[in-house]
Amino acid sequence: MMTMPRYTREVGRKFHPDGTPRQFPGNTIICFVEPASSIGATAQGFQQALGAAPFGRKFALLPPSSFHMTVMELLCDEVRSPERWSALLPLDAPLPATDAFFLERVLPVAAPAGLTVRVTGVAHPDNLWLTLEPAGDQTAATLRDYREAVAAATGVRFPDHDRYRFHISLAYRLIALDADEELALAALAQSWRPQLRAAGASIALPPPVLTGFDNMFR
Repeated sequence: MMTMPRYTREVGRKFHPDGTPRQFPGNTIICFVEPASSIGATAQGFQQALGAAPFGRKFALLPPSSFHMTVMELLCDEVRSPERWSALLPLDAPLPATDAFFLERVLPVAAPAGLTVRVTGVAHPDNLWLTLEPAGDQTAATLRDYREAVAAATGVRFPDHDRYRFHISLAYRLIALDADEELALAALAQSWRPQLRAAGASIALPPPVLTGFDNMFR
């Protein structure tokens, strides 16, 4: 008897069952990560190893052209709850209105330069990403101050605002893994962890940019 796949919450939300992206538009503030950089190239190698694994088909791999560190999440069109929205906008505000609002409110906030972060590990509790931390007190303080300034200007302050963990997303789970696959994934991540930490020991980021996205690939 054929067993139906156990799709994750991301299927029907951010992705179709075949791994192609659904429309999931919104706004965010990010620092792009150069695909040709040391960490960009090593992350692509890790993605290729993941894709070649027997369970690799259960993931949607994100395109290197979209590698980035999210500095501050803003709004998603399909996520309209008070705690994940701007206190200065109605919950039913159309997406073009939120675009205009953020252009007006975010751009006057000076985007910091000279940010440096480092890779601390590989996380895969649901989706898969590289965990990051500021590479020094100056970057930590700069990021904290910038996020506070953006929150004040936009009315966006999510419940995890003070606990937000910086990261680079690499893949989304489409189908739940079984117990053996979870162990194999953990082993794969552990084997790549030293390379990824070495390649990401000091990542010089460009200034954050206000970004609109249509889906998880672009």
